Amino acid sequence: MKNTLILSNLRLFSAMAALIWLSSTNAISCTIVSGIAHNGHVWTANNEDGPFGVANFINVFPRSGNAKYGYYTLSYFSPREGMGGGIQGGMNEAGLTFDFNAISPVKRLDHSTKKPFEKGDDQILPHLLANMSSVEEVIAFFEEYWFQNGFTGAQMHVSDRQGRFALISPSGIQLVEKGQPLVSTNFDICGNEDGAYCWRYPIASRLITQQGASLATMMQICRETAQKNGGTMYSNVQNLTTGDVWFFSKHDPGTTIKTNINDMLSRGARSYSFSDLAALTENRDIAWTEPTAIELSGEALTKVSGKYHNSFLGDILVQEAEKSIRVTFSNGQVVPLLPQSENMFYLPEEKISIAFGFDEQSKQMTMSLHENGYWSFTAWKSNTDQ
Repeated sequence: MKNTLILSNLRLFSAMAALIWLSSTNAISCTIVSGIAHNGHVWTANNEDGPFGVANFINVFPRSGNAKYGYYTLSYFSPREGMGGGIQGGMNEAGLTFDFNAISPVKRLDHSTKKPFEKGDDQILPHLLANMSSVEEVIAFFEEYWFQNGFTGAQMHVSDRQGRFALISPSGIQLVEKGQPLVSTNFDICGNEDGAYCWRYPIASRLITQQGASLATMMQICRETAQKNGGTMYSNVQNLTTGDVWFFSKHDPGTTIKTNINDMLSRGARSYSFSDLAALTENRDIAWTEPTAIELSGEALTKVSGKYHNSFLGDILVQEAEKSIRVTFSNGQVVPLLPQSENMFYLPEEKISIAFGFDEQSKQMTMSLHENGYWSFTAWKSNTDQ
């Protein structure tokens, strides 16, 4: 019986990763800027725009094994997404950094002359961060290898400590003339797509050209290209010369944290939530204690049952099942949970729990999934199911 109830973390989050990958073709905006300051320092900045109700993470990987460099990655939904193909961006201690813009899917691709990466698509991005220090190395890699699946609706904005910037997309590769800045938003620059419709591109281009690269300029670009409806999830600014990094987020309003890639690596392998950026510089001890299941009345189970929705993950169905509940995600993945209180349910031995609450602003019930003590996402119950 126990084996039928327990669903492994790997299986659950592999399923979630599939949902995220399928959702990546949605219109998720990003503004990425790279430039060189008058004193020679190299700067980059990124605004990550995305769906409401999804968590974001900073994941740190110190150098290990045969890797040349330690690095950090950025991810949606779970720290696990920052370990492979779900990486949204990252930077290593050698000053190499990349991020992605979503673009319209590129059709009629021909990468038949390129080889599959022997470790698989999922390990391409970690391989770049762990082993490369220059844009030229990244370009050389993609001239030889290419993804076997996906990467048709994104372009990769790459920068290094030497001040070289490039775009890598399904349409081709473009290395920027040395000394010139690079701005990318959500149109395929390598494919000569017209970006006139994008209001963020001229703002970022004007500021970096007129003012030059600096912390003040990068912060201003992040502010002025942020989505006015609150759709900007987080922002990160890097001085690739010094390794200094700044993070701020709508998940943790009013907080801007400055740290350094070397300081992050010295604290060991771990992940940080954008909901608690101060943890980058303060100690946190998030310990999981296995809850004890209780019995709930049918009325309590009926209260939390119904259809919930998250714009990134789709519809999520909560149903009564064997004196508890089961949660069915939009891809058919079913997760049985046990009650620990009227509003809290958990997956035995798996450090996964779901909390039910009420959103006063929308007047809707909510369900929030937590992994290992971290908030992962929130979905809102349909009013017809209240």
